[in-house]
Amino acid sequence: MIDWIADVMPLAQAAAEDPGLLSSLFYKFSLALRIGLGIGLVIFVHELGHFVAAKTFGVKCEKFYVGFDVPLRLGPIKFPRTLGKFQYGETEYGIGVIPLGGYVKMLGQDDDPRKQEEEAKRIQVEGEDADQEAPALDPRSFPAKPVWQRMIIISAGVVMNVITGVIFAAIAFGFGVEYNPAVIGSVTPGGPAWQAGVEPGGRVVKVGDWEDPQMHFLEMRKEILTLGLEQPEAPINFAVSYPEQSGESKQFALTTQASPLQKEIRMLGIAPPNAPVLGSNPQIVPGSVAATAFAPEDANAEIITFNDVEIDRDSMTPAAGLLHAMYTQPDQAISLNLKRQDGSTHSVVLPPQKGKSLGFRYQVGPIVSLIKDGPAEKAGMKVGDRIQSIDANSALDAYGLAQALVGTETPIRIEVTRGESDATETIELSIDPSDSLQTLSPTSSITGEIAVNSFGFAFQALPIIAALSTESENELAIGDELEWVELSRSAADAILGEEADERDTALLQQLVDRWEISAKMPLNSLLDLLQILPDGTELTVAVKRGEEGQIIRSTVNVVEDDLFVFDRGLILGQRQAVQRASSLGEAFSLGLREGVRRFNDVLRFLKMIPQGQIKLKYVGGPLEIVNIAKQETEKGLSRQLMFLTMLSMNLAILNFLPIPALDGGHMVFLIYELVAGKRANETLEFRLTVAGLLALLTLMVVVFANDILRYL
Repeated sequence: MIDWIADVMPLAQAAAEDPGLLSSLFYKFSLALRIGLGIGLVIFVHELGHFVAAKTFGVKCEKFYVGFDVPLRLGPIKFPRTLGKFQYGETEYGIGVIPLGGYVKMLGQDDDPRKQEEEAKRIQVEGEDADQEAPALDPRSFPAKPVWQRMIIISAGVVMNVITGVIFAAIAFGFGVEYNPAVIGSVTPGGPAWQAGVEPGGRVVKVGDWEDPQMHFLEMRKEILTLGLEQPEAPINFAVSYPEQSGESKQFALTTQASPLQKEIRMLGIAPPNAPVLGSNPQIVPGSVAATAFAPEDANAEIITFNDVEIDRDSMTPAAGLLHAMYTQPDQAISLNLKRQDGSTHSVVLPPQKGKSLGFRYQVGPIVSLIKDGPAEKAGMKVGDRIQSIDANSALDAYGLAQALVGTETPIRIEVTRGESDATETIELSIDPSDSLQTLSPTSSITGEIAVNSFGFAFQALPIIAALSTESENELAIGDELEWVELSRSAADAILGEEADERDTALLQQLVDRWEISAKMPLNSLLDLLQILPDGTELTVAVKRGEEGQIIRSTVNVVEDDLFVFDRGLILGQRQAVQRASSLGEAFSLGLREGVRRFNDVLRFLKMIPQGQIKLKYVGGPLEIVNIAKQETEKGLSRQLMFLTMLSMNLAILNFLPIPALDGGHMVFLIYELVAGKRANETLEFRLTVAGLLALLTLMVVVFANDILRYL
C-alpha cells in the first residue's frame, strides 16, 4: 500500500500543477484518499490492538468497525449506517458513516449505558448449581475473563498507537524528513532575542532542558511557546552555536514576550533563514518593483549573485548578505544573477521602490529597547530617552530617521532628553555602528518598533503628524494624533477588480472595517498596507487634536513618498534541509525520540488547559485535524507520517484519560475491581458512564464550534 501511495504522489503533484479540470479533480481525489487512509490507519491499529488482545484471550468479537455505524434519519429519510461491511467468521467488519473513531464490540461489553442491562442478561448462562449466588457468565464474554486479561485488552489499543506512532516516525526518517533547521535567520526588531544580542547565523542547539544538534525550527518554536505558556516570567535557557565563527557557542537566558496580536502566544522574536531562491509568481507582491522586474520564467529561480557578490550556498544563512544589502540600501538598485529552472542564467536589476503615504510624516517616539552591550547601550543610551537631533539635524521623522541610519557606517552624534518635567536633562551621545546584519526590515509589523541593528536601539513611530507634504489640501495640522483610517467598500471593490486576489482582499477588508491604531494594528503595518493601494486612493482618517481631544475627520489621498520601501516586494523561500537516517537502528532511534516528544507534548498541553495557560478556544476538533492532515499530506509521505505520529500519540493519551466510556475510564473500574476483589457498584458505574458520555458530547460540541468559528 505504501509503495502504491509513493507511486501516485508524483502523478498527483503533476496534476496539481496542471490547471485542467480532470487533473485538478484527480489531485483532489488522490489527496483526499491519502488523508483518509492515513487517519483511518491510526484508528484501525488502535482497534486492532483491542481485537487481537481479545481474540488472544478467547473473547468473542462481534464487530470490528472503523467509524461508527449509528442509525441516521432525517424525517422519513433513513441514511445508510455503513460505507461497507462484510461477515467473516463470527465477526462483522465494516466502515461506519460517522468518521469520528472506531470500536470493537465484544460479547458482554457495550459502551451504550442503555444497553448494559440487556447485554448483562445476554451473557448469562444457567449453571449446574441452582444455589449459586450469581449466574454463570458465557466463558467467551468480556466480563467472564480475569481482571488482568481485561486490563490488557482495554490497554492494547493505546499500546498499539504508541508502537505504530514510533514506527511511522522511523519510516519517515528512513525516507528523509524535510525541515527548516533551527538556524537564526533574523531577529525581530525590539524582541527578546534582539535585546539579548542574538545574532543571525547561529544554530539553536538547546531550548530549556531540551538539547538537539539537529533541532528543527518548528520544534524549537513549539518548545519556546510551551515554556512561555507554562512559566511566562521565567527565563528560558537558550544555547546557540555559531559554526561559522570558530564554532563559538553562546548561552542566553531569554524571557518570552506576548504577541501583540494574541496575548496568549509567547515568542522570542526569531525567524528562520531564507534561501536564495525566488518564489513562484503569485508570491511576488503585486504592484511592487519585484513584480515588474521578474518574468514568469524566473519563478523558483536560484539567485547566484547579487551586486556581483557570489551567494555562499553552504552558509547557514545563504541569503543574509542579499537581505542586508536590500534593507540597508533601500535607495540603491540591486543587480541579481539568476539560474532558472531550465538551467539558463539571466540577469535582473531590482530598482529602488518609492513608498506610498497619506501625505504626512510621524513623530519619533522614545527609545523602547536596547541591544544588551550593543553600541547604543555602551554609549550610555537608556530606555525612555527621547531623540532630539542626529548630527545636529533636529527636523526628524520616525521613518525618515530609520532610512537615514540603516546604512550609516560612520559614528553619529545623537542628542537625547532624559527624565520628566523639571528633571529633564539633555545628553549628547556618540555611537559607533557595529557590523551587525540587518536581515529583517527595520520597521517591524509584529512589535510595531523601528530598530537599526548596527546602532542597537529601537524606538516607535508615534501616530502624531510631524510634517505635512505640500500636496496635502485638508484640514489636518502638525501635532494631530491619528486615530483610525478607513477605506470605502466601493473603493476597495474598484481596486480589487473582478479577479480579486485572496490575500489583497483580506488586507483591504481590514481598511474597510476601519484600521484603528493600536498594539494589534500598529502604524508600521498600516504603512505596509498602503503600499498595495494605487496612487490617488481616497481614504477617510480621524485625528485627535489638542488637550481636549477634539476628533476631526478628513479625506486624504494616497501619494508617492520620498522615502523608499525596504523589501521591494521580493519574497524568498525558506532554507530547507533533510534529516535522513543512515541505518535501521538510527531510524528507530529517531522515531522513538519523535514519539516520546509528541507523547510529552500532549501531556503538557492537557496539563495547561485546566491551569488556564491555554484557552479552550484553541483546542481543535475533527475539522482542524483534517485541515492539518491536508497541509502535511501535501508536503509528501514523510511529513504525513510525522503527522500520523502526532495523531497516534494524541489518540493514545486522550483515549486513556480516566473518563467513563473511554478506555481510561474502563481501566479505572478494572483497577478498583482488582484492588477491592469485586466489581464496582453497577448503579454507580452506570451513572458515571452516562456522565462521561455527556462530558464527551459537550467537549465535542465545543471543539466543533471552535473548528467552525476558526474558518468563518
